[in-house]
Amino acid sequence: MATANAATNYLERRLLHFIFKNNSLSFSSPGDSIYVGLATAVSAAETGSVTEANFTNYARQQVAASGWTTIGADSTDTQTAVNAANIEFPASGGTNNTITHVFIADASSSGNILFVGALDASKAIASGDIFRINAGNLTIELK
Repeated sequence: MATANAATNYLERRLLHFIFKNNSLSFSSPGDSIYVGLATAVSAAETGSVTEANFTNYARQQVAASGWTTIGADSTDTQTAVNAANIEFPASGGTNNTITHVFIADASSSGNILFVGALDASKAIASGDIFRINAGNLTIELK
């Protein structure tokens, strides 16, 4: 499961302001407030416009800064962040969803979506199913 290189407009703008405008948009590092969420549809990845999963017991999963491995050096073209451990969502309590995308957000609900990426294959979630992203299977790349 790899994500596309789909940083949202929100993130791109704040990164440029952080670098070139002395943080004029009050962008701060999410650090330990990084959440992984599931979507059933994406209407515009660049704006972070997603239809979030709503199966019973669903909640975005927090992944602390220590839960990511970063790969790359100043001399390489591709910089990568990969989940260091499994990311597991609670078992569905009844409502069915078909998950098509994974996203990274800066809050447990609402907030700002930072990255959006399509799954390699959609996954139907039925009652009792647990959606798990195995360690090393969620990749965010900047090129």
